[in-house]
Amino acid sequence: MIQFQYPELFLLAIPLWFAYRRWGQIKGMTGGIRLVLLAVLLVALTGPRLNIGGRGIDVVVVADRSRSMPAESHERIRELIENLEQNRGDGDNVGLVTYGAKAEIEHLLSNKIVQGEYTKEILPDGSDLESAITTALNVINPGRPGEMSNRPARILVLSDGESNGANPMSAARRAREVGVPIDVRLFERMRVGDVAIESVLLPEMVSPREPFQFSVWIYADREAVGIVKVLRDGEQISLVEDGVFHSGMNRLLFRDLLEEGGLYTYSVELEVENDPLVKNNIGKSVVRVDSGPKLLVLTTDGAEGNLVGGLKSGRVPLDVRVAKDHPLTQDSLDQYRGVIIENVPADDLGRLKMERLAQFVEDLGGGLMLTGGRRSFGTGGYFKSPLDDILPVSMEMREEQRKTRVAIAIALDRSGSMTAPVAGGKTKMDLANLGTAECVRLLSPSDRVAIIAVDSQPHVIQALTPVDDKEAIANRALKIESMGGGIFVYEALVAAGKELMKAGDFQTRHIILFSDAADSEEPGAYKTLLGKFNSAGITVSVIGLGTKADVDAKLLEDIAKLGNGNIMFTTDPKELPRLFTQDTMSIARSTFVTKDETQPSGIPGQLLPDSRLMGELGTGAFPNADGYNLSYLKPEATAGVISRDDYKAPWSAFWYRGLGRVAALSLEVDGKHSGAFGKWDGYNDFLITHARWLLGGSNPDEIFLDIERRGQDAVATVELDPERPNKQRSQPPKLIVVPPGQERADVVEPEFVWTGPDTLQARFRMDRTGTYRTLLKTSERQFARGPAVTLPYSPEYVPRVGLPDGKEVLTSIMELSGGKQRTDVLEMLSDPPRAARTVSLLPTLFIASICLLILEIAGRRLSLWERVTASVAPVAEKLVVPASWLPQIKLRFPKRKRKAKTATAVVATSQDTPTSPPKAQPSTTPAKPSVSDAFERAKQRARKRLK
Repeated sequence: MIQFQYPELFLLAIPLWFAYRRWGQIKGMTGGIRLVLLAVLLVALTGPRLNIGGRGIDVVVVADRSRSMPAESHERIRELIENLEQNRGDGDNVGLVTYGAKAEIEHLLSNKIVQGEYTKEILPDGSDLESAITTALNVINPGRPGEMSNRPARILVLSDGESNGANPMSAARRAREVGVPIDVRLFERMRVGDVAIESVLLPEMVSPREPFQFSVWIYADREAVGIVKVLRDGEQISLVEDGVFHSGMNRLLFRDLLEEGGLYTYSVELEVENDPLVKNNIGKSVVRVDSGPKLLVLTTDGAEGNLVGGLKSGRVPLDVRVAKDHPLTQDSLDQYRGVIIENVPADDLGRLKMERLAQFVEDLGGGLMLTGGRRSFGTGGYFKSPLDDILPVSMEMREEQRKTRVAIAIALDRSGSMTAPVAGGKTKMDLANLGTAECVRLLSPSDRVAIIAVDSQPHVIQALTPVDDKEAIANRALKIESMGGGIFVYEALVAAGKELMKAGDFQTRHIILFSDAADSEEPGAYKTLLGKFNSAGITVSVIGLGTKADVDAKLLEDIAKLGNGNIMFTTDPKELPRLFTQDTMSIARSTFVTKDETQPSGIPGQLLPDSRLMGELGTGAFPNADGYNLSYLKPEATAGVISRDDYKAPWSAFWYRGLGRVAALSLEVDGKHSGAFGKWDGYNDFLITHARWLLGGSNPDEIFLDIERRGQDAVATVELDPERPNKQRSQPPKLIVVPPGQERADVVEPEFVWTGPDTLQARFRMDRTGTYRTLLKTSERQFARGPAVTLPYSPEYVPRVGLPDGKEVLTSIMELSGGKQRTDVLEMLSDPPRAARTVSLLPTLFIASICLLILEIAGRRLSLWERVTASVAPVAEKLVVPASWLPQIKLRFPKRKRKAKTATAVVATSQDTPTSPPKAQPSTTPAKPSVSDAFERAKQRARKRLK
């Protein structure tokens, strides 16, 4: 049986026939070959495939990984998938699609066992069954070119059926249309008798000390009695005991008053006996108290120094907090317009807090300023940190900053623990390799580097070599793989020391040891070894993956102490690139510039005219400073003050980043290196100008934004000023939604649609729990902070009021598509019909078309058909033709230029007797009759007999 993937292309036969009649038609055999060639090419275009038999079935498993699934179901689902893969027959393929708020393809159809740990990240707060079935149908895709188009396939849905995405019946209809049955296996969750908090309704914004009222809606599937607790930021403020809840919706009212500005989170907890689903017994919402713009100043100890005093002299509202203790979450930053980090090391913040600060600036329109000192900028570990990209100055290392030539040996733990995955699809080993590569890129050609990977023995990846080709050396580091086992610390130090001994003439020789703080083995006589290193001038720093409480942390601390180097611990593998570069910078380059004997009064500075773009930074000559962090102005950034030394380094720089503003003061604002700057008369005004620039301007007041939660969706409504100027030509504002989460998530920008002459509306999906913040951007530099909306708990636990339960949904899908309910999933592998294997006819048709083309060309160029005719003619002249055939015979021979020989056609009569000899003719000798004459006379006699 032949099948065509694109049968509609047979319609091309019509224009091809007209084209052939118009330009390609020719009589004889050549014309026939051309016609056959066109037909072959047309058939090839339609994608013909020949059924050659075979067997097998395609099964795509759709696995529900949402929160609504029973706890024990996830392990059971993995067992069912493994059983399918291990028990399939010859020709059977199994694919896997998992889903939560969205669907992901874990693996395509395959006849190999590929199931292991799930590889795709799924947002569990949602069940988009429609998307999952559609994705499974796309995996099967029976119409894709080059695949088996008639292969039978089935979809197996393993779910509780409680979909909260688009209607899955549309996907079931499509499955029915393409002939793919959907089988189901139900994992039912008990909901009967559920009592849940449906919503907590708070005002969007209030003023300090303004009383307000809020309501709590509770849904009950039965008559029930319970306890209701109301908490504000985790502290209980109200309690309802023995609350009576009637079947249906119940409303409770509460009141409160707030003293200070900020964002406050209200939680409502419900306790009911015999509640089958307690996950929906907590509700959350937020209210914002608007007390005006305010700054947050982060210091190492929380003390108010000269910086804070200067700002308070200008009545700048601010709070002072210890950087290490402040959470720097979206909620805790909500009340602030800007943040100042006053000479705080990056280690006190950590990667996660710096990520949130970057989001606060770029996505939420906040301000940020970093001040200088020996604990800040490059020396403080901000190079390659999340804040590095948003600062207006670069902390890159340039040749002029070099202390002396350095030789570095990097010993990396590549034990089995380094195979552990981290977010982003990488492993711990990958990030350690990345940190090593960044170290190499910091060095100059006059430096030397060695790279050693260590497990139970050292493996020299790169022997000590000049850093002539940084990328080649970095690429070798990036290819290191974990080989299992543990790390032998003593062997690692010995191997690194041997490499550094090759650089005997280098004054600075340094070892960076990276090891797991919970798995550092075989320290050996490390104290004796480190004593020898000290005598040779070799220092040792340690980067430990773990905490100081880990079993081998004391060993690593002792190695760093005896090695006169740095000790750094982290539990966040994503911090490794920053820590590697921080240690390299501390020993390879001088990034904090101080005055020397040539400048006893300090380093002079210069105020630039561009500083007026920020505001009035002072007049006259800028004072000297005793020290600053060396950095370089980034493109598009503006310098307000620069140093008047050889570096011309920016002391004050600023720019816009995303929606926010960022400034960098590389001067030590408050410390022993402030010098004359700290005593300057314009000191306070200088800092106040920077602070007010961070706070930004006023919000546009001609726009009103309202946010309403509808289930898992939020609807934003914008009302524009009816009397706004340029009403006809004004562009609609842009809505920016910042999702919640510990890690920074990409912002969402839903599209507005006009619902009236002055009203717009947009809708966005809340696919995770928490508080979503909104901003309304009206121009490049102007925006308004909108209301926050909270998804209190997973949509998986929302009461399904007026909706079918999961069992009904799966049954409808199964019946509509022609599937079955599977208690034993292995039965679907034996369901008829079995697949038939097909092969493409394109290669055969391709060869045939080439042969026909060659034959057509040979026929024209070599007069092949004339030669064949000439060779056949003599045989035809002697042909004996029965008389009964004559009416059907029409033979013509081509005329010959040379004189034709006499041909005699002997025609047999019905009695098989020869004709009578011809009568005598006149004396003149007539010409011999031609073959055509003989045939003509024979036809005439046949016509007479027929009459």
